[in-house]
Amino acid sequence: MKQINYLAALAVTLLLGILTSCVPEAKDDNTPDTIEEATLSLSSTSLTLANAGGEAQAITVTTNQTKWNAISNAEWIKTTASGNTLSVVAMPNESGKDRSAEILVIAGAASEKVQVVQSAADIVIEVSPDNIVAPNSGVTKLVKVKSNATNWTLDIDEAAQAWIALTTFEEMVQLEIAPNTGDPREAKLYAKSGTLQKEITIQQAGGGTESTKFLLPLFKIDFTQYELLAYEKSRGSFLISYLPADDGLPSWGIPPTGEAYSFACSSEIFPGAFYLKDFNTNLLQVVEYVAYKKNTKDLIEEGYIEFLKENGFADAKYDEKKNGIDGTNKENRFTVSVGDSKDGLAIVHFTAPGPKQPEEFPTFDAFPYDKSSYFGNPIYVPTKVKELELADGSQMTEEVEDEEVKGYIGYQMFEMDKKHAPLYARLYFYDNFSKNEEGKPANTVSELLVVWSDLNIGAWEVAEGAYQLTEEFLALLEKEGFEFYTENGGNLFYFNEAKSLMVVPRGVRFSDVLDGAPVFSMNYFHYEEESPSMNAEMIDQISARLAKQDKALGSMK
Repeated sequence: MKQINYLAALAVTLLLGILTSCVPEAKDDNTPDTIEEATLSLSSTSLTLANAGGEAQAITVTTNQTKWNAISNAEWIKTTASGNTLSVVAMPNESGKDRSAEILVIAGAASEKVQVVQSAADIVIEVSPDNIVAPNSGVTKLVKVKSNATNWTLDIDEAAQAWIALTTFEEMVQLEIAPNTGDPREAKLYAKSGTLQKEITIQQAGGGTESTKFLLPLFKIDFTQYELLAYEKSRGSFLISYLPADDGLPSWGIPPTGEAYSFACSSEIFPGAFYLKDFNTNLLQVVEYVAYKKNTKDLIEEGYIEFLKENGFADAKYDEKKNGIDGTNKENRFTVSVGDSKDGLAIVHFTAPGPKQPEEFPTFDAFPYDKSSYFGNPIYVPTKVKELELADGSQMTEEVEDEEVKGYIGYQMFEMDKKHAPLYARLYFYDNFSKNEEGKPANTVSELLVVWSDLNIGAWEVAEGAYQLTEEFLALLEKEGFEFYTENGGNLFYFNEAKSLMVVPRGVRFSDVLDGAPVFSMNYFHYEEESPSMNAEMIDQISARLAKQDKALGSMK
């Protein structure tokens, strides 16, 4: 298109020039009959421009015509005519080869050409990423190759051609990395352009042996980075990614997170491991493995429970109702829990113990079921609860309408009479989605949050803003028939099957409670176990409600 425009402009300009120079002007008797021929000369008919561009070069134009013009056949050249000077400026040349253009200077019927050459840019070649860690199960990866050269190549080690297949596109290379059933392996790829080359390293975890069929993490809560990397490397693993601790954005509901490490592992069943540290203590919080194409029952058939028992988790057992495996290592105090994800893959969590409790902390004489007996009882609607609380000397501090079911109370908050200390506050949450006999919202108590002013009645502060349940309270939970159920969103869930009661006990700080001082709180939920998938969904819903409650109270955990 540029060439067509250039030729059209040339034709029009020449035609105008000819007409201007050939048509005689009106003359009187003293004007000679001959017309002066157009003349044109240039101080230079060739230019060589630097690849950087931007700097003007001047050509002197000498002509007997009152007007002259200049046209270029390239978009990267700008010409300016001023007086008897032609200025030529080029845009930067980022390509790896010289480029040329032509400028036509026209004065009347005369014309001259200027040949322009701009030198090539220095050859560059970039690859991203330049290091790839692949699981032993195989993977497809894309590598972006950016170069200003016309041609570039990607060479691969001859030995690696047996397990890496390349497909080259314009600025991309697709790598098909085959599964690895042998030892860990490594390959080098070289992106080349001219004398330049960039190296790409590919590391793939090995397929492992019977001894690495299943994996155990580093059972140390205060490991150094060197210790973790050395441990995983000794097992044929490669570090895939590292994320430093992050403060998050609490005001936007994004919590802080601790250091995180991801590894590709030499296990046919667990191709990857993920370590997460606690943000406040910088101690290990949890290690996660996701099984490759296997669910919890598949792991059992592979002998996973026996493997756990052989490695210190003597009480490891399968819970059919949860469709999960649980166990505790008495020696190092790590716990293991296994359950299926929504995609049907087994997820293994090794949860690290907190620091050892420094002293004894007296707890409740009996487990505090508090007002959980109100759940589902049609008598306990907001007016009745308010009546009972006020009669007991409590003070109602909040009564908030349900955001989704207008005209009905969503929750009430009461501060207790000091005679009940350290019991400090209760929050009643009401179910407005279920219907009563009249077909109206039930508006009955469905959840309960109770706060005690004495943190140490159930928890202790491990580090500033980080809390752990006391050994005494954990013993009380066990005595009362509560079993650890799951961890979700940093919260620990304990379930009493006989009472269909789920509780979430924790140490926490609420900005709206006791001016943000550490307190012990417990959330109570009526809970009926259903299918494993429904159970997981319900726990997610409960965690979402907990987060909403925390936000309402100004959680500072």
